[in-house]
Amino acid sequence: MNILVVSPEAGNWTPTSPLTTAVNRMTDAFASAGTHVLTCSPFIKSKLVHPEDYHSVFQGTEKLQGKPFDIMVSEKDPLHTYIYNEEYFGRPEVYGPPDEVPYADNHLRFAFLSSAALAYAETTGYKCQAILGHEWGGALLGALSRTVYADYAKDIPFFFTVHNITYDFHVASSEIEKIGLPPEDYNMDGYEFWGKVSLLKAGILYATKVLFPSPGYRDAMLNTNLPGGLSGFLNRNADKLVGVQFGVSYQVWDFNCTENLPIKEAKHRARLALQEKLGLDFKNKMIMYVHLDPESGNTSETLATILSDVARLNVFILVGISSKHSSDWNYYMDFARQYPETMYLYDFDTTCNSERGVYDNDVRMLRSAMAASDVMFAASLREPSSSIILKAMAAGTLPLTGRSVGVAAMLVNYSLETAGEANAFLVEDANAPYLMLNGVKDALNVFETERADWDKCVVNAYSGFHYEWCRTISKYLLIFGELGL
Repeated sequence: MNILVVSPEAGNWTPTSPLTTAVNRMTDAFASAGTHVLTCSPFIKSKLVHPEDYHSVFQGTEKLQGKPFDIMVSEKDPLHTYIYNEEYFGRPEVYGPPDEVPYADNHLRFAFLSSAALAYAETTGYKCQAILGHEWGGALLGALSRTVYADYAKDIPFFFTVHNITYDFHVASSEIEKIGLPPEDYNMDGYEFWGKVSLLKAGILYATKVLFPSPGYRDAMLNTNLPGGLSGFLNRNADKLVGVQFGVSYQVWDFNCTENLPIKEAKHRARLALQEKLGLDFKNKMIMYVHLDPESGNTSETLATILSDVARLNVFILVGISSKHSSDWNYYMDFARQYPETMYLYDFDTTCNSERGVYDNDVRMLRSAMAASDVMFAASLREPSSSIILKAMAAGTLPLTGRSVGVAAMLVNYSLETAGEANAFLVEDANAPYLMLNGVKDALNVFETERADWDKCVVNAYSGFHYEWCRTISKYLLIFGELGL
């Protein structure tokens, strides 16, 4: 099978992002499954590692705006293809300067990206059986394949992956024809959104199937009142919405994959190693890891509400946080200074000398923290795929989270009846601090008094629940196959 993929972020970028990581892992998994994927993303020099390694192998002109483009490739990055146009992608940022208004012509830039990808595929005779767009930056593939590129792609199914529904780009209705959208579909049931054009709605409207990063996230989108009535639009298109759990790379997150020790022994060693590295004494406490980043949702607020109660328990709180980019740093640092035997802040702004910079150091730090910890405290995450939970489980760390969090529908909550198969502690509402506090107490009780059950839960999380990217892609291919592709 041949698949044309367009994403606003992908490939050998630094620093990487959740979208880049997901698209890259999908591309790798497609290739491992024997599927040929032409993954196209913008060639932005400031984002690429060693941009000098890339060269143009094709020059063409796309049909929508009549603009020229180059296809850039590198032998060191064989699975990714980049599209370059100086006017649109000769800028330092993907969407716009950080913390500022996005580029006003983003709709034109990413319409161009999709148009150039289709033009390249058509001109080179790339016979693809499916077209896959990622996020709003790849949303216009569906419309363009049925309008400007109908001769080439009108019969090719378009699959649209929505990684996070909170990200969208809105433009004035006067721009409709400039981005290849059929004017007749500018209405509430189409791509209109509060008097403007929603690129996200356009992607969903023209998709054969819309793929969400977890079954739980798909269900939440259909049962949540989203701003502007988007939930109504999603429910009208519910038959095409599919939740497919995103995976994680176990070769990255399984700290024990080389030595392959019994997980109990491996975690004990990891605990001692982190204790020595940080100059701490965890004693016999249950280590509870809390990761605070832009995807952590209400985790910080929930933890702050119950912090004094947790501090009275036999729990050591290890907080992964950025000293430079988190507004919560000073609050938790003050607490850690008052109670050094209860809390430690693991600063993710520690510098390193690796070629890819802080990101690779973050991976090492997060992996070591997960490996040493017993429980990961995660309230209502913003991250739709909840990959942080899968990363914890890859380290044999039991997640404490809510039943509505993306991956939670696939987990087994601990109880006396489920002790043999449990791999998590789940609460009904992770936004309710008292429920999360009770969850901490429940986990601590099992940790201290039901060690056989605890050890079994750790084994279940570590070796009984492996969700690699290959499982994600096998489900993608199954969906494609159900359509006769």
